[in-house]
Amino acid sequence: MTFEESLQARHACKKFNDKVITKSDLDAILEAGRLAPSGYGFEPWKFVVVGKEYSPELAKSCYHQENVATASHNIVILGRMDLKSKDEFARKQVRRFATDEAHFEQILGIYTGWADKLSDEQIFHFSQTQCYLPLMQMMNAAIFKGIDSCAIGGFERDKVEAFLGVKKPFGVAVILSLGYGPNLPKHSKKRQEKSEVVEFWSK
Repeated sequence: MTFEESLQARHACKKFNDKVITKSDLDAILEAGRLAPSGYGFEPWKFVVVGKEYSPELAKSCYHQENVATASHNIVILGRMDLKSKDEFARKQVRRFATDEAHFEQILGIYTGWADKLSDEQIFHFSQTQCYLPLMQMMNAAIFKGIDSCAIGGFERDKVEAFLGVKKPFGVAVILSLGYGPNLPKHSKKRQEKSEVVEFWSK
């Protein structure tokens, strides 16, 4: 399968069969997520893998969606709120880019000054948007291996967090359901025409 063919093949799978993803394939998908880019290089996320035996219970907090309930694995992507200059995680991430301690102190404000002015929920909103980068990379990696997926944005955040025991500085950003669809999608891919979404600007 070429990359272009994988883009055409990927679709929002609404129900999965009983086949379980192998550990090697799951590891490859997670590695694709780990290597995703992020704003400021913060990587403000964590991936919580929920196995098939717990998928039906997780689905109860996702409006009983069948794709969540039948998934081989659900990857719950958490966004981080500890991105302020005082936070150890933020300082650790910034320190990777510093040549020495003086340089670290110099660039810390550049990387975290914006976050110092925001509330935890505002920072979480930033992290949540960043979480869609590893989400898409994992979806693309999955279909390249013949594994179907569906991005889940419909869930009760407080209930999912309670189920998984998620506490600050983390919050549930988005969920990725993975598995093997029983059939090909019923409908062809519907997208706007290139001329409708692409504009080449010039003065």
